[in-house]
Amino acid sequence: MNWGPFSKMLLRLATCLVVAAFLYGAWHATGLHEITALEAEGINTLILLIGSIYAVIFAFVIYVIWGQFTDVENFMMRECKSLNELLRFSEFLDADAARSIRRAVGDYVQRVVKSEWLALGDRRRDKISEQAFSELLNTVLHIAPTSPEQNMVYQRLIDIAREAGEHRDERLTKSLTQIPATLIHLVHTMAVALLLLVFFYPFHSWAAGMCCFLLLGVILFLANLVMTDTDNPFKGVYNVSPKPFSDLAAVH
Repeated sequence: MNWGPFSKMLLRLATCLVVAAFLYGAWHATGLHEITALEAEGINTLILLIGSIYAVIFAFVIYVIWGQFTDVENFMMRECKSLNELLRFSEFLDADAARSIRRAVGDYVQRVVKSEWLALGDRRRDKISEQAFSELLNTVLHIAPTSPEQNMVYQRLIDIAREAGEHRDERLTKSLTQIPATLIHLVHTMAVALLLLVFFYPFHSWAAGMCCFLLLGVILFLANLVMTDTDNPFKGVYNVSPKPFSDLAAVH
C-alpha cells in the first residue's frame, strides 16, 4: 500500500471538512435554514431516491472494477508461472539453448518491472517490454533440437511460450480497461446532490445536522477513493505488485 497519496488525500479531506463545517454553521447562524423547514418531507424523499440509485450504481461499478483488478493479478500470476515453466523445461536442452532462454526471460521480466509497470499506471503500452517479449518468443522459436528427446521438449516450450503470450495479452487488456468518464461523472454528480440535500435538510439540532453532513462527506470521500483507486491497478493507494516478476528475475 502506498501511503504517500493516501496521506495527501486525508489532508485535503480534513481541509474540506473544516470549510464545510464553517459554512454549515454560517448557514444556520443566518436563519436561512428555516426556509427549508416546510420542505423537509420532499427533501427526505429526494435523499432516499438519490441515495438508493447511488447505492445501486456504486455497487455495480465496484463489482466490475474489482473483478478487473483481481483479473490483472490472476493473469500476472499465470504469466509468471508459464515463464517459470519455460525456464524449467529449458534445462533439458543443450547448455547454449538453455542459456539463451534464461537470458531472454531475465531481460523480459526486468523490462516489465522497471518500465512496463510505470507505463501501465499511465494507461499506455510499453514498447520496450513488448519488444523484449517478442525477442523471447524468437529465442524459443529458433531453437534447433539435436535429438528426438529435445524435439519433444521443444514442442512443449512452444506451447508454454504461447500460453505466456495469451496471459500477457489478457493482463494488458484488463490493465488498460477503465471506467467510462460518463459513468464516473454520474456517480460524482449524485454524490454532490446527496451532500447538498443533507446540507440543506432542516435538522432539529444544527449540531446533529453538522455531524450527519460531515459523516456523509467522509463516507462519500472513501467510496470515491475506493472506486478511483481500484480502477487503476498500478497507481494510487493500493496497487498490484510486480513482486512475482521481481522474484522470477532474482531466482533466474
